[in-house]
Amino acid sequence: MKRFLFACLILTSGALFAEELPPAQQILAIAREQLPKEPIRMNGSLKERAPNGFVKKELTVEMDLNWGADPANATYRIRDEKSGLFQTLEIQWLQSGPIFQYSENNQDATNFDPNTEIDGLGVTWADLSFSFLWSRDAKTMKTGTKLGKDCYVISVPRGDNRLLLWIEQATGRLFGAKEETADGKMVKEIKVVSVKEFDNIWMVKDLDIIQPLESGRTTLRIDTVETVKQ
Repeated sequence: MKRFLFACLILTSGALFAEELPPAQQILAIAREQLPKEPIRMNGSLKERAPNGFVKKELTVEMDLNWGADPANATYRIRDEKSGLFQTLEIQWLQSGPIFQYSENNQDATNFDPNTEIDGLGVTWADLSFSFLWSRDAKTMKTGTKLGKDCYVISVPRGDNRLLLWIEQATGRLFGAKEETADGKMVKEIKVVSVKEFDNIWMVKDLDIIQPLESGRTTLRIDTVETVKQ
C-alpha cells in the first residue's frame, strides 16, 4: 500500500513536459491496480447500431476475469445466436508478454492478432480485454483533461495507428481512449457511458465504441457481475 501511495504522489507531481512526466509503464501499472483483484464473471452483450440506433447485430458476451492472479488472466466467450458462431479467447499476461489462445467453435486458431475486430463490430479483442493496459511499448505523451479531470495521455502503438489513453492523475482510473491514424484522423473513440456497483464491485456498465468515419457505433452493455468463489 505504501508503494502505491508513493507512486500516486509521483503521478500528481505536476510535471509539464513530456520528458519530465512519469514513464508510461509506471502509469499503466497504477491503472491496473484499479482493476478488481478478486475473480469475477461478467455477462452482457455487444450490439452494432446503425446511425438511427437500430440494432444491426447482437452478440452475447461472457467474461471470466482474474486480474489479481499471478499471472493475471481472463477468458472471453462471445456467441452469435443467429449464426451459431462461438468464439473464445484465453489470455495470460506474463512479464515476458501476453499469451493468447483463440478458438472458433472449439477449433483452435493460429497467428491470432488481438487487434482483430470482433465480427466487424469496430471493437477489437484488445479493446474488450483492456490488453492495452499491459502494453510494453507505450509512451507518455503529455497531460490533458477528460471529463474535467487532469489526466496523463498515454500512446500505445496499434499497427500503423496509435491508441491514446486518458488516465486520471489522482486515481489512475482510465477515463477514455481514442484510436487515430499517423496523421491524427480519429478511427474510433472508446467512451465510458456509465458505471454501476455490482455485488460490491464498481464496474463499467455501458461502453460506446464510436467510428466517425463509418458512422458506426457499437455498445457494450454489462448486465451482471458476480464474484467467483474459488
